Amino acid sequence: MKKTIHINLSGMAFTIEEDAYEKLNTYLIAVESKLGNSDEARETIDDIESRMAELFAPVAHGSGVAIKLEDVEEVIKVLGKPEDYVAGEEEEPKSSPKPHPVYIPKRLYRDPHSRVFGGVCSGLGAYFNVDPIIFRLLFVLGLFYGISILPYIILWIAIPKALTMEQRMQMYGGDIGLNKAKATASAVRSDESSPLDKLLRVAGAVVGIVIIVFSFLAMVALTLAVLFSTTAIALIPDGAWISELPGLILGPTISLTATIGIILFIGIPLLMFFFLGLQLVFQFRNVGKAIGIIGLILWLSGIALLIYSGLQVATQFTHQESLSQTEMLDPFNGDTLYIQQLEMTEFNKGRRILRTNGLQVWNKNGNIIVEGRPYIEVKKDAARFAITVEKTSQGSDASNALGNASDTEYIWLQKDSVLQLDRIFTIDAESALREQTVKVVIEVPAGKNVVTDRYISTLIK
Repeated sequence: MKKTIHINLSGMAFTIEEDAYEKLNTYLIAVESKLGNSDEARETIDDIESRMAELFAPVAHGSGVAIKLEDVEEVIKVLGKPEDYVAGEEEEPKSSPKPHPVYIPKRLYRDPHSRVFGGVCSGLGAYFNVDPIIFRLLFVLGLFYGISILPYIILWIAIPKALTMEQRMQMYGGDIGLNKAKATASAVRSDESSPLDKLLRVAGAVVGIVIIVFSFLAMVALTLAVLFSTTAIALIPDGAWISELPGLILGPTISLTATIGIILFIGIPLLMFFFLGLQLVFQFRNVGKAIGIIGLILWLSGIALLIYSGLQVATQFTHQESLSQTEMLDPFNGDTLYIQQLEMTEFNKGRRILRTNGLQVWNKNGNIIVEGRPYIEVKKDAARFAITVEKTSQGSDASNALGNASDTEYIWLQKDSVLQLDRIFTIDAESALREQTVKVVIEVPAGKNVVTDRYISTLIK
């Protein structure tokens, strides 16, 4: 731990480490002894201190950051050694016949001393010589359209942080010796603000209040949805099916992982929104780095969980298996087989909520019903009189696929010369949607005619 000292340079307060202060004080004493005690020398010393304040201002003035020894050494390099000054010349080296201000070209850096999260907006503000709040407002507006998070992360990674005095001077660029207004106004929160700056800050505060209210209400809604989802769903008429739908699509084990991923993916940006609103309203300084990093890690973790859940769902479709059952039909007198719709087939099952890959999900009185249409094939002039029901499904492996197929139910009945077939097959409510299908093959021996009603005809291949 280093000892720090509070000093005043050209009317500006700074905190400086003890070894840096000794270096700075030694330099000023050496310059003063070189220039002498005349009024002109005193004026030159004041100019040197003013330039020092200009160079230190973007780094430490009003930010609570202490000036280090390295900062003092870099400033001395810019101003020149004490022996470069002679009495009667204002900061003019012996080798220079005329004053020649040092001009540094601009470079884009992240500003760690005027940041909210990563210093990207403040760095852009310094580079384009505008108030950083303009970029922050653009970032906030982009959040509503989902187009600013990824560019911000890319800029955060790509743009280096201004750590040294040289990098900080490059961040502002221009004439570092004579352009005090630019150096201080861009990096220091001065009490003297232009009407445009005041207007922008008022607009930022208004936007911040809106963000705080919106994000707070959204976080409350998300919390209630997670903690009291069962109670909330119970208040919805015929809403019990809502809690069953994730498991039906994803599977019971994957739905929990996906739920956590969704909470992180949605909840963390809401928290960042809330913090950003507080920053716009209260103008916090030098806070939020840890919050930003932790929030980014959690948000990326949410994305990772969603990707993992998606990959897990994809593995549920890597194997396809079929389960077949053949039964001999009873012989009958006559030469015509009538294939009709099963009389117990239900219609008007309620409200359809999902349709995918030939399967339909219905909500009937709060209960989920999953059904599909079978494929029917009639083979005439066959060697036997039989019916085969082939159930097919996909799964993560052969055993899982066969289990999904066995959860499929299909009903048929024979009454003498009438064969009644169900127009739908159903899937057990505890099973997941895995592209289940049912194929019915009817083998009719030679000499028998087949007559189908208009409902079954639409299902025959």
